[in-house]
Parts: sequence; structure tokens; C-alpha cells
Amino acid sequence: MEIRMLQREDAESYWRLRLEALQQHPEAFGSSYEDAVQRTMEQVRDTFPCSPGLWALGALREDGTLAGMVGFRQETGQKLKHKGMIWGMYVQSASRGTGTGRRLMEAAIAKAKELPELEQILLAVVTANTAARRLYESLGFQTYGLEQRALKLGDIYLDEMHMALFVN
Repeated sequence: MEIRMLQREDAESYWRLRLEALQQHPEAFGSSYEDAVQRTMEQVRDTFPCSPGLWALGALREDGTLAGMVGFRQETGQKLKHKGMIWGMYVQSASRGTGTGRRLMEAAIAKAKELPELEQILLAVVTANTAARRLYESLGFQTYGLEQRALKLGDIYLDEMHMALFVN
């Protein structure tokens, strides 16, 4: 499994995986499949992350297909650029339990640490996602807050834990 920076040329593969994630696990993301599927591939390519403070990593199988992904965005404001946010973490079910998620997160943390002004990496995880919470905790993330009813999926409310990893 190769972990690498996703480029604009990877936009279609990335978007297929992103839509899969939103469709199969709507409880795990703040975005919805219904909203995302309305975007055109041109819109996806135009906004595809690829700058020092905004990027996505992919976990690629030997055949080159994406098995997982994770994104990162550093804040840009003068008072906020010491923080960055992990977003869109997803590993396909066939690759879960293989260390793919850990490798993606370790690579994302290492890449984020290259940013000289970055001091903390933040993320949010639905409380019911115990596997993801355990992974993040094992990597040093600590809970700093609980947002009750953070997401609403139909008639169901989902709570999110907010976690931080202090770096640099």
C-alpha cells in the first residue's frame, strides 16, 4: 500500500471514493451524499486541494486504486494559522483492519508537521465511531470537547468529539 499526496489528476478517483464514503457512512461526515453528488467533476477539479496548507493523501493499492484518503487544511487567518484540521478520513471496508487508516493518519501528521507555524491538529469524530476514536487516541489526539447533536441524519442526532494533537 502506497501513501502519497493526491494531485489534480487524481480528482476523479478521489471523488468516487468520497461519494462512496458519504453514501455508505452518512453518519461519519458533516457533508451529505445528496449535496456532494450535485457537484460536477469540473467543480471538483477546480477546488481539488493541492497547496502547502490544503491537501489530501491517498492510500493506493498495488493496482493503483484508492483504498483510503485523508485531507488536511491549515487555517489561514493571522490568529488561527497555528491550527489545522483533519477532514474526510475514510478507508474502504476491504482495507480496514490492515493498518491503512493508521498509515494515512501517520503520514498526514508528518506532512502537517512540516508547516512551520502549525502547533495543533484538530479533528472531529462521531462518538459512535469507536474504531476511529481509538485510532486517533493511539496517535496522541486528546478530547477537548463534546458537541451534542452536532449532526442530524434524518431524525437521528449524532454527537461529535473534538480532538487535538499538539505538535511543533
